[in-house]
Amino acid sequence: MSTWTQPTITRLLDLAEASLRECVTNLSLPATILRKERAVGIIPSVPGYRFPRESLEETVLVVQKKLEMSDVGKLIPFCAFNGGNDVFVDIGDKSWGVCVCQAYFGSSAGGAGGGKGETIRGDRTLHVGDQFLSAGSNDFKARVVGTTAWIASPAETVDLLQELGSLIAKGGNTAQMQVEP
Repeated sequence: MSTWTQPTITRLLDLAEASLRECVTNLSLPATILRKERAVGIIPSVPGYRFPRESLEETVLVVQKKLEMSDVGKLIPFCAFNGGNDVFVDIGDKSWGVCVCQAYFGSSAGGAGGGKGETIRGDRTLHVGDQFLSAGSNDFKARVVGTTAWIASPAETVDLLQELGSLIAKGGNTAQMQVEP
C-alpha cells in the first residue's frame, strides 16, 4: 500500500466513475454516483428503489473489465462488487484488510500467529463472508489469504459464532469443523 500514490488512486477512481456513469445511462438506472476518498459507487436515487440483480451484476462486470484492461488498473489493486443494492469500486480489496488483521493480531497476541511478532497464518484465520454469489465479490478475494465461512444472513453469522464458542468452551478442536479453505 505504501507504493500507491494519490494521483494513481484518483486516476483509477475517475475511470471507475466514468464507467459507472456509462452503465447508469445504458441500463437506465435511477442511480446517484457516490464518490469517497478511496471508493466510488452507485446507489439508488429513488428512496426504496431496488436495482434488478442483473443490472447490478452487469455493472460490476463492465466496470471490472474496463479497469482490468486499463493501464491504471494494472498499477493498483481494486475490487468492483455488487453490494446487494449498490455497486462500488474500492481501492484494494478485502484480502488486504485480512492480511493487515493477521499481521496486527499476530504481533499483538503474543503467539497467536505461531510466535510473538509473527503474522497469523491463513489456515488459522476465519473470515466470514456473504458475497459468494456475486460477480467481483469483495468477500471472495479474502479467500486467498484465509479460510472463509460463507453465510447468507446476519443470523447465520450469529449461529456460526455460537457454534465456535461452544466448541472452544468444550475444549473441542475447532479444526474439525467443516469450513472450506
